[in-house]
Amino acid sequence: MKLVTLKLLLGLYLGICLLPESGLAVQEEIVGPYLRSALVKAGADERLPVIVRMKSQVAVDTFASPFRKRGPARALARANLIRALRARAEQSRQPLQKVLDRHGITEPRQLWLINGMALKASRAQIEEMAGMPEVASIVLDQVIKLPGDVTTQATGAAEPNIALVKAPELWALGYAGQGITVAIVDTGVDIDHPDLGASWRGGTNSWFDPNNEHPLVPIDSDGHGTQAAGLLLGGNHSGAFIGVAPEAEWIGVKIFADDDTALSSAIHAGFQWLLDPDGNPGTDDAPDIVNNSWGFDGYPDVCSTLTSEFRSDVQALKAANIAVVFAAGNTGPEDSSSITPANYPESFAVGAVGTFTSATQVSSFSAHGPSACDDTIYPELVAPGFQLLTSDLTDGGMSPDAYSLVSGTSFSTAHVSGVMALLLSAYPDTPVTTLETALKQSASDLGPLDADNTYGYGLIDSLAAFNYLTGSPDIDVTDSISPERDHVVAFGSVAPGGGASASVRVRNTGSASLSLGAAEVSQIEEPFSVSSDTCSNRLLLAGETCSIALRFAPASPGSFDGSLTILSNAVNEERVTVTISGTGNAPPVAPRPLDPADGATVGTSVTFRWLPASDADGDSVAQFLVYSPHADFSFSTTREVDTVPAVMLATGGCLLAVLLVMLARRRGLTSGLVVMALLLLMVACGGGGGGSESPAESQSTTVSGLVSGATYYWKMVARDSHGAETQSVTRIIHVQ
Repeated sequence: MKLVTLKLLLGLYLGICLLPESGLAVQEEIVGPYLRSALVKAGADERLPVIVRMKSQVAVDTFASPFRKRGPARALARANLIRALRARAEQSRQPLQKVLDRHGITEPRQLWLINGMALKASRAQIEEMAGMPEVASIVLDQVIKLPGDVTTQATGAAEPNIALVKAPELWALGYAGQGITVAIVDTGVDIDHPDLGASWRGGTNSWFDPNNEHPLVPIDSDGHGTQAAGLLLGGNHSGAFIGVAPEAEWIGVKIFADDDTALSSAIHAGFQWLLDPDGNPGTDDAPDIVNNSWGFDGYPDVCSTLTSEFRSDVQALKAANIAVVFAAGNTGPEDSSSITPANYPESFAVGAVGTFTSATQVSSFSAHGPSACDDTIYPELVAPGFQLLTSDLTDGGMSPDAYSLVSGTSFSTAHVSGVMALLLSAYPDTPVTTLETALKQSASDLGPLDADNTYGYGLIDSLAAFNYLTGSPDIDVTDSISPERDHVVAFGSVAPGGGASASVRVRNTGSASLSLGAAEVSQIEEPFSVSSDTCSNRLLLAGETCSIALRFAPASPGSFDGSLTILSNAVNEERVTVTISGTGNAPPVAPRPLDPADGATVGTSVTFRWLPASDADGDSVAQFLVYSPHADFSFSTTREVDTVPAVMLATGGCLLAVLLVMLARRRGLTSGLVVMALLLLMVACGGGGGGSESPAESQSTTVSGLVSGATYYWKMVARDSHGAETQSVTRIIHVQ
């Protein structure tokens, strides 16, 4: 599934200088560019929806809650903030209210959180309001659209993503989100789903529909909010827990109307409601965490006054010690593709990991940094966001077993909100800034060393974050060969006489010093070796990293294994063993594509032809045809075709020749023996003018049912009996 994409129905003009002149005597610094453009096209009496902000604003930081834990001190601090915001708005709007009364503009929406109003006004009325000294800005109340999402129906359990963030480890310690309230700001939530209904907080202060379509009971007309909620705190009706924090409770704000659109004023009203759900500042009923699986992904790498529409809302919630989490955006893989509101300095942005081949590789759609607002690392963290099982719409409870597979940073965001709930159930008095620091400093570093603009600070790790907050050392061991977190360094096939390198990286993800002993290397023997070691007998401070470099250089065919053990004072992980494996084996030569030619135009039925693979070791080779409508071969079709059988002559002659040459060189044997070995090498391995190519007879297979008008990419893949794999060049065909 794609992230909730916000498309402005009015065109975005990034340069104010390019906007047409409105012809109105209004101040450009007061009237926003969207509105000026709309006024040019509007009739004299046409009323446009606008948001009017007043100049006098509350310094929310001065009312920041000193405590995060629920109690009298926090309640008083939040009550003072709410009362200050309400009082300033009440005082500021009096002059404006007189103008509205004079023009008969009734029932404006009061937005006290930003000291503003949402209303409809004509050109002349907007001009008059813009001239008031109390008015800071007038902007168009923009229509934001949520396009339809595509999901794949599925059944069964979805434990891998929950296990990847180590949620079950915190459940085992007794922390599953109990006592924590999470707000789902989205398309709504299906309260009839058995994984979600029981965890709704309930009452008149737990559901808000600013569009007033469903004011009483939670509902979801799209499914996106239900899917995000399932991954955050869903139960185990499916047979396995689908949510990170299954004992947390939720409240909901349905910012998107049933037609999948939202007004900016509705989003402002939603944030405002979150700070004081029951309308009584004296009761502390705000959520602990706000999950926002949406963003302006139509406008990557933009941070302007236009896209910063909701920054003051986020600032107020953060001042109340409420965690605010946003999806980083489905605008990757390009660099500098951050989106708002996730790239606000106050927001906590979450990217996605997961591909068809790796659970920890960045997803192709995940946005990259740096942040367009302050040039900082973006996103902050990554979490599972690819092909995840979660709850879906039940059709009013008629289909209680409704589940879907979803993808997108919308759903990686739900994982981080869920982990926050786990940690706050363990340490309820943790300030939001401390919570965010713990998550970043304890994350499993992926990609380049240290934080980067692809993975942020790394993959979220709830157990490591828990240890960080506990004040204990914690160890994170990864390696340079995917999957990075499996404690296995698999060199794969390396031709005899060649070599390959890898590294094991150790990071202290705790908040106390990590003491490392001498690495145990007794199980590392030729053809493996340790080429460098910066970890043994080392003290790593919080966040510090060291590494051990490994080398695999087989001199002969065969399979080899070994192990490396890291010793430390990490709690429950005093010994971390990394297994090492490799095969002395020359990879096969990939099949060579012949037909269709690169760029050819074909029909919907195509015969693919190639020269078959070969293998210097004489191994049997499986061959595969792979074709896809995508250049990166996502959602591709793989067809196994003819297998090339093992060739004993190659095994006996070619390898013998190779070994003779190596032996001659190492032992300093006579030049005559070297010449004989080289001659044998040429004959047995295909040299000397004959047998250098694959067998002359080509092979073929026919594929039918290609989509007319589409472009396809195809290649051949060879995999020998030792698992070594090679690929041919990629060719393109166009279907008539």
